[in-house]
Amino acid sequence: MPDTQLNALVAHYLAAHAPQALHPFLAASDTPAPDPANPPTPDLLTLITDARAAELAAQLQNTHLAPKEDTRALLAEHLPPTDTLSVVHRTIDYVSDNNLTAVAVADLPRRSFDTTTAEYATQRARSIVVGGADRAIRVVDWASGEVIQMLQFKAPVLCLAVHPTNTRYIVSGGMDGTLTLSDVVTHMPVQTFSGAKFVVRVAFSPDGKWLAAASYDKSVNVYEAVGPAHYRATGDADADAWIHALDDGDDADAAADPGLRYALRHRVETTGNPEALLFHSTWLMYTQRGSAVLHYLDLASGEERVKSFNPNPLDNHVSFAVLDLALHPSGRLVAGITGDHAGPGAERVLIYGAEPEETERLACLWTRSEPDAFVLPRLAFLPSGRGIVTTSASGELTLLSLQGEVRSKLKVHGARPGVAGTSDVVRDLALNDLGEGGWEIVSVGYDRTIKLTLGRM
Repeated sequence: MPDTQLNALVAHYLAAHAPQALHPFLAASDTPAPDPANPPTPDLLTLITDARAAELAAQLQNTHLAPKEDTRALLAEHLPPTDTLSVVHRTIDYVSDNNLTAVAVADLPRRSFDTTTAEYATQRARSIVVGGADRAIRVVDWASGEVIQMLQFKAPVLCLAVHPTNTRYIVSGGMDGTLTLSDVVTHMPVQTFSGAKFVVRVAFSPDGKWLAAASYDKSVNVYEAVGPAHYRATGDADADAWIHALDDGDDADAAADPGLRYALRHRVETTGNPEALLFHSTWLMYTQRGSAVLHYLDLASGEERVKSFNPNPLDNHVSFAVLDLALHPSGRLVAGITGDHAGPGAERVLIYGAEPEETERLACLWTRSEPDAFVLPRLAFLPSGRGIVTTSASGELTLLSLQGEVRSKLKVHGARPGVAGTSDVVRDLALNDLGEGGWEIVSVGYDRTIKLTLGRM
């Protein structure tokens, strides 16, 4: 579209929706004043709406959703032979002198001031966020492996999560029972909730509206957002004037704190220590020690439903605990990894339909890894949904197909000779989608390193 035609569209739009900005635009672009009696057809708003609709249609066309009655079809999808844990292709060392406890991968904002141009600029760069026993969260540049930021806390960091829609916000749980919402742009905490004992799991809902925390004071707390995660124009020309003055390379969501805050909405007292948290649709799913059921907490009402992890839904026998949960990319399946078993090689992954009424066990995948009473295994679906990666106390990552094949096992982490306090334990993992079907595993452990394990280029 020629610039003159585009400028005319913008001028008509401003005349109708933001008249205070019309005259500055006309002067800056040397565009004639629009004639309200002859609006363009289609106008700018229609063109943008149509473009967004076309983009959404393209995304939906590439999205595979299994019908409700056909969840087994997802389990029949084979893992391509190119997907395998081939090699630890990068090690990021010297991040901390203490054990690393949690990891996430996200594109985090980095706002800087250029003294040459006297302008602010914001970029979002792939980052690895790690928590540690040294009471700190570090932001590591994925490309260079350099630590570019550190957030300090009063107790060891046990878990963390990055906000799904505005990655300037990170939530973390501490050994002192504290839940903290931090801002990586200002490098400061913005909200803190105090508790009695270890906060072992935290999670955001996919839209960021809800935040959940599981603590070893035998509670699951659910918080609702009471402030926006993104900048919103007020409609007041004076109040919004600063947004028009932003430098070209800057970002409103980074230039000012949008004001995201949370308020407690539900508190659930559990009979055992809670372990896994997972948001799905209108539910928060969670598990706890000493229980063979998956709990579903309704986010609106606070009412609960449960379903058994045992093959027979009426069987209340407890012989294991589900210590981590993962949702299939389709949203149709949930996988849980077990612990607290007796006997060799007894760790396994159980797969069910994601809805509370879907009580049939669809698959049981044996990891061929030894359970450890003091280590919490983790798992994650591949971006394609056709495989699952699990961690172990022996330093290995395991790649499983959904048909139960142990595609590969790879020793990734290991105790350092002569370094006290190190061990083989893989503490946490995150999937990094490399695009075009490629992926890698980013893991941390008690050898104090970050390992990047290639799955497929």
